[in-house]
Amino acid sequence: MQVLATKMLETRSLHTKYIKGFIPSSLFSCNNLLNMYLKHGDLPSGLQLFDEMPDRNVVSWASVIAGFSQHGFHQQALSIFARMHRLEMKPNEFVFVSALQAASFSNSLHISYQTYSLVIKSGFESNTFLANAILKTLLRHKRFQEALYVFNNCRNKDVVSWNTMMNSVSKIPRFWYQMCREGVKPDEFTFATALTGLASLSNIEFGIQVHSQLVKSGYGDNRCVGDSLVEMYLESQNLFDSLKAFKETDCKDVGSWNQLAKGCINCGEPSKALQFIHDMRVEGFEPNRFVLATGLNACSDLACLEEGEKIHTLRIKLSDEVDICVDNALIDMYAKCGFMDGAVKVFRLMGDRSVVSWTTMIMGFAQNGCARRALEMFDEMRSNGVEPSEITFVSVLYACSQGGYVREGWKHFLSMTKDYGIVPCEDHYACMVDLLGRAGLIGEAEELIGRMPPFESGFMVWKMFLKVCLVHGDVETSRRVAKKIVGGEEDPSIRVLASNVLASSGNWSDVEVLREFMEVKKVPASSWVRTKGLI
Repeated sequence: MQVLATKMLETRSLHTKYIKGFIPSSLFSCNNLLNMYLKHGDLPSGLQLFDEMPDRNVVSWASVIAGFSQHGFHQQALSIFARMHRLEMKPNEFVFVSALQAASFSNSLHISYQTYSLVIKSGFESNTFLANAILKTLLRHKRFQEALYVFNNCRNKDVVSWNTMMNSVSKIPRFWYQMCREGVKPDEFTFATALTGLASLSNIEFGIQVHSQLVKSGYGDNRCVGDSLVEMYLESQNLFDSLKAFKETDCKDVGSWNQLAKGCINCGEPSKALQFIHDMRVEGFEPNRFVLATGLNACSDLACLEEGEKIHTLRIKLSDEVDICVDNALIDMYAKCGFMDGAVKVFRLMGDRSVVSWTTMIMGFAQNGCARRALEMFDEMRSNGVEPSEITFVSVLYACSQGGYVREGWKHFLSMTKDYGIVPCEDHYACMVDLLGRAGLIGEAEELIGRMPPFESGFMVWKMFLKVCLVHGDVETSRRVAKKIVGGEEDPSIRVLASNVLASSGNWSDVEVLREFMEVKKVPASSWVRTKGLI
């Protein structure tokens, strides 16, 4: 910020000298001043200078349109472009690139089509920069077929053209093969784009092929490429190769370390995530708010209060550099470690609370056996004018089921649609079935399931119903429900549950058929143990 302020002072000083005549008056010097104002983000001063210029050429117009477009004022950029068109000034390719960029952010493609029609009329149809600009516009608006038409008819495609089309994620293998056949060499942006897209597709087979070309290309040292490669392996749950790719990347930053730590959590290795955050600090990188949130999520998964408190200390040191997401993660960590006093302290010290903050507290109380306090927190949330979300009501109904509050459960369930316009989903029905089942109201629970919308009749609700039937010894209802859900559910846990129900009712013939059909493979259980500072 200090550097920018200094630059602005220098620009105004030059402008003053220009006005006083110390700098020769010319269109060239005016354009230089204009460009300096716009480059440093002083758009009002730049526009004022532009309006006061006695003479303007296409460079003047290109500078002001580009300045507004690059700083996110797309509508103003288009207004200036329209003004240029009304004055019958002939745009050049640089003006058109900025205009197309601004038009791409409009909700309607109409402006982009009009701008591109002017490109064609002006004879710039074969200009590669403009072709790439319209490609980005069409893809941003999900017009893949139209973008493909422009791409195929572009006679001077460059690597940027291919990179742009590569952003249409699902088509990456097709364009990669076509690009290689045409002899176009991928650059670092091509590799980064392709690997990121393949990560979202979890297409590790093709990703390995791209990786082999990356090794030959020499772009492996590029940080963005390295991060994309690690992401591709992580999204495919291949932690071994992602670690190998990470170690081979020379230029790492905090984002690279955080990506790896998050990947470890997603791969079921939260202890490794904490280890990498520690290694990152040893390497001299200071954690930012994203790293703190990742570390807290790992502590939540491990229910490791000691490590979570260490990260809390780092959060205090960062002070204003953290955002609400870190504090929400702190609340969640303390709640999952069973230390609700810590969660309450963080919550009360928060200057700004979101619906996520309140919901996390409600669920934390419910999961730690404090159902009444969870409902009191919900009442406090509403009295503070915070509107609950779908997930908030899942937490509230879960608290009711844990506390056995049938009347309050019904009140909140009906309030969802009546007061907030939220249509109950499968999770809400499952909580209500659990609540009614725990209270022994089996018939009422089955009646509620019968009133569910057809598309909501998920097996999670029937599974919950089956469990409560077993708890209360309602063998006949259990047997009927078990036969209903077995045919359409592939979850082994439900089939095992159904098998136990049929066995308890003496229906061994159905049990034998069901167990042959299941082919259930047991996954070994695991526990986290902390010893000598290691998890």
